[in-house]
Amino acid sequence: DRFSQQFVGISLGWLRKKKWASVEDGVLVPKGDNVGTGEDEAILALLLRGEPVEAARYKDTLSQLVKRGIIEFEKKKIRIVSLSAAGLELVSSGLQIEEEIASLTPDLIRSEGWRGGKFRRYDVHVPPKPIYGGKIHPYQRIIREMREIFLGMGFTELRGEIVQSSFWNFDALFQPQDHPARDMQDTFYLKTESELPPCYNEVKAMHEHGGDIDSTGWGGRWSEDLARRNVLRTHTTAITIKYLSDHPTPPVKAFSIDRVYRREAIDPTHTPEFEQLEGVVMDEGVSFSDLLGYLTEFYHRMGFEDVRFRPGYFPYTEPSVEPEVYIEGLGWVELGGAGIFRKEVTEPLGIRTPVLAWGLGVSRVAMLKLKLHDLRELYQPDIEWLRKKSASSGLSLTEPSTKRDAHL
Repeated sequence: DRFSQQFVGISLGWLRKKKWASVEDGVLVPKGDNVGTGEDEAILALLLRGEPVEAARYKDTLSQLVKRGIIEFEKKKIRIVSLSAAGLELVSSGLQIEEEIASLTPDLIRSEGWRGGKFRRYDVHVPPKPIYGGKIHPYQRIIREMREIFLGMGFTELRGEIVQSSFWNFDALFQPQDHPARDMQDTFYLKTESELPPCYNEVKAMHEHGGDIDSTGWGGRWSEDLARRNVLRTHTTAITIKYLSDHPTPPVKAFSIDRVYRREAIDPTHTPEFEQLEGVVMDEGVSFSDLLGYLTEFYHRMGFEDVRFRPGYFPYTEPSVEPEVYIEGLGWVELGGAGIFRKEVTEPLGIRTPVLAWGLGVSRVAMLKLKLHDLRELYQPDIEWLRKKSASSGLSLTEPSTKRDAHL
């Protein structure tokens, strides 16, 4: 009754393992005093005498002793410093120890104790300890650079709601209601709805039969219920088209840099959230050449020397292009889409002048400038990378554009 069942069981186990005793006919019989010393006992004896134990030799036994709470394992580094031959020679030649001032403290200045003192010499070639102050994230610096470029070109920055109705996100841009981009697997739909704006009848007519212009529309029945459904905006074009609807009188030069949301699987080139740079220019007489000029100027200011444009297709612009820049080692890299808004977009909103429009990938530009190969690296808290990375590092300057075809 003096010991618990658990204690007795553990004790019997060790007695048998150490061969200190045996059980005969239900009776515990000791082996006597002529039993050998176990490895664990030898280790404990050494430790009690303060003698070293070879960890590699007794690895398993030491691990058991630590697990049983009998000993603790603690890592220590021992550094042994000794004079070299040159040092011994210097000592033998005689040394004169002088008190030197290592740092000029406020107390020394107040007491003027520095007067007549000898200051310790410094080796200016020894690299100092790096000091890492706070700074803006490289990705945010690139976004700020883009913003300043468009502000410097006379554009007005727009901000809009993250939650948009399907009407402004899709329908106002003449995107058919059965378009694959509107599927549940591509768009974050919410349970809420929004009221349709007064111009929805004109948009409906444009979708169903082309409205009052020379267009056939998409045909079929346009659903008001689908248009009311709220989504997390899939592009910032929803912001600019809504702004144009409220400001149909030219001139308008506006842009937006903001986050958009799509149901993307996370991989090296996709994330469910990313930034997009949207821009529009509405004015009398603006042309396709003006569109290419704006984009070329923007990319030149971002440090890309060679820019070209390839034909593209988007439901709400015609003609449409995809801007590309040349990067050494990668070749031509596509960075977005652009074009002139179709009349199917502008007419229902009361816009009677041409509108140049573009949507550019911000993160892709950042990856090129920061020399990253994985989009996820832009958002990871790698402190060393954040400390050392410059916003402009990694961008390879290209050869003169005369050596390549950099036009449409």
